Amino acid sequence: MTRRVLIALAAATLVASPAAAQRWGGGDGAAAFDKADADGDGVVTRSEFLKSRSARFDTMDRNNDGVVSESDFKRILKFRPEAGARLERLIAEADANRDGKVTRAEFDVAPTPVFDLADTNGDGKVDRAELETFRNKAAQAKSGRP
Repeated sequence: MTRRVLIALAAATLVASPAAAQRWGGGDGAAAFDKADADGDGVVTRSEFLKSRSARFDTMDRNNDGVVSESDFKRILKFRPEAGARLERLIAEADANRDGKVTRAEFDVAPTPVFDLADTNGDGKVDRAELETFRNKAAQAKSGRP
């Protein structure tokens, strides 16, 4: 499995926890696309996706210290300690200076592996067909099917 697929699956798994689902807006990794469709046309552009992701920074910075780190997820990690390794990988992906924290600037320019995987034709947009394919692949990966 490629690194990008693993990162996307880690994101989907973390978001699938009940507490994270409330915090991040959905019970599956594709829920971010539903929230990102700002104009409601059924197509999520990279710009819409990035704007929606940036808006989540303040929600994820639960202790309001200006960074996203493991300290923002103490409650989730208390009840789901296995999520710690996934969270570490997600933070590491966006943590440009490797200090264990993600600033808004780092967050805004971080890679977009979920979007990139969903945008199968590389046109900078995820339409309904691509999103459905992405959801099916994520469900298959989660269930262990090829």
